[in-house]
Amino acid sequence: MSVVSDLPMASSALRLYNSLTRQVEPFVPQTPGEVRMYVCGVTVYDDCHLGHARSQMVFDTLHRYFRETGDRVRYVRNITDIDDKIIRKAREAGVPIGTITARYIDSFHRDMERLGILSPMAEPRATEFLGGMIALIERLLARGAAYQAGGDVYFRVRKFAGYGELSHQILEDLRSGARVEPGEAKEDPLDFVLWKGAKEGEPSYPSPFGAGRPGWHIECSAMSLHYLGPTLDLHGGGMDLLFPHHENERAQSEAATGVTFVRTWMHNGFVTTRETKMSKSLGNTRQIRSFFEESPYPEEVTREWLRYFFLSTHYRSPVDFTDQALSAAKLALDGLYQCRSLLEEQFGAFPGEGEADREFAPAFLEAFSADLDTPVALSVLHAAKSRINPWLAGGGAGTPPVDPRAIRSLFDLAGRTMGLLQVPSSRWVGGLRESGAPTGAGLSGEEIARLVDLRESARKNRDFREADAIRDRLKESGVVLEDQPGGPPRIRRI
Repeated sequence: MSVVSDLPMASSALRLYNSLTRQVEPFVPQTPGEVRMYVCGVTVYDDCHLGHARSQMVFDTLHRYFRETGDRVRYVRNITDIDDKIIRKAREAGVPIGTITARYIDSFHRDMERLGILSPMAEPRATEFLGGMIALIERLLARGAAYQAGGDVYFRVRKFAGYGELSHQILEDLRSGARVEPGEAKEDPLDFVLWKGAKEGEPSYPSPFGAGRPGWHIECSAMSLHYLGPTLDLHGGGMDLLFPHHENERAQSEAATGVTFVRTWMHNGFVTTRETKMSKSLGNTRQIRSFFEESPYPEEVTREWLRYFFLSTHYRSPVDFTDQALSAAKLALDGLYQCRSLLEEQFGAFPGEGEADREFAPAFLEAFSADLDTPVALSVLHAAKSRINPWLAGGGAGTPPVDPRAIRSLFDLAGRTMGLLQVPSSRWVGGLRESGAPTGAGLSGEEIARLVDLRESARKNRDFREADAIRDRLKESGVVLEDQPGGPPRIRRI
């Protein structure tokens, strides 16, 4: 029995930030009880990095929430397997394109397995839907929203009155910064390609417009239309896809169908390193594979460690990938496992779910419904832990401050919605004991992070007495700060 079924919560209470309107709005699916959700996947020319991991975790968490509240989720995530970058990679490696795409599709699936991402309903590959793309382009040509020029087919941006609304840019400002590349035959610098004419040494496919291959943007429109119909309830992706990819998707889809393409647009913030966006073009990425391979923990622990790290920041905010923040995330997660372990030592396997908690579970779900506020949801878990821990530490004597079964049910709810607390407590806490880490309650990760920030501020203000006092307080709680030259301190347990 689900905790949600006993509580006055449902997906109808969900409110999400809509990138189009720049407002947090009620999320109302067009069909009650069913969510049509499309999320941009990856272009398979390289291994995925932690920016991809964050985006996939955000929408996996939303997917899990919909499932928990009883909605049928028609979730589609595409794979782009024909693209300039793929062609260039294959040429550099001297192998067929299929070799490259097969290698990195396998790598992507392994990364999703590492991260504990639930599988979508469908995962279409662009090359499987060329017929749908051609049909969509033909419709745009018939409506005068597209034109052929120089062997290519372009979308006529002037024909779509709402162009620029999604990314909140003024059309003339965009036009003044655009330019026509050599060899292009555009009517307008903003017009974008729907079909690229065949070039020597590149893959091509037959079409009524001549041999060639699809442009990037038309791929997602055709695949989402095939699986989910002309109107999506939700379209998600990273902030970097907002323009031009999603802007162009919206324009061509609505020009072709005449109806709203997406009801709610959702975009997650960047992963940064030293407050600089993590991207392959800047050469500052960290691969998912390498993070797991370099982790000192088993894969099942590393998975939750990384999930907790990303979910402890609101999905729309940038998250800076630092050793300090990672350490705080691990400590916070350790505290939750230690609490659950003590609960299990006192009460065994908790037969049945017990009565639904009327304090913590509603607050947890309300955080989810308030624009997927996972940091607040995590704070609810720690509040529950803090309430029960003194009683557990006292051996469970007297009346508990809250029904222990409700705390356990809350932890199970966090597992289903956030992918956390999935490792058997004995294995997790056993690993802590083997590493010499304390198994008491200690400070939460949020408290540790706050004290570390306060100490850093004191050091910058040359208030060394206060800085030393904070360091000593942390040490008394089993947390040692090791100062690093030119960077934040390293955090470790003793």
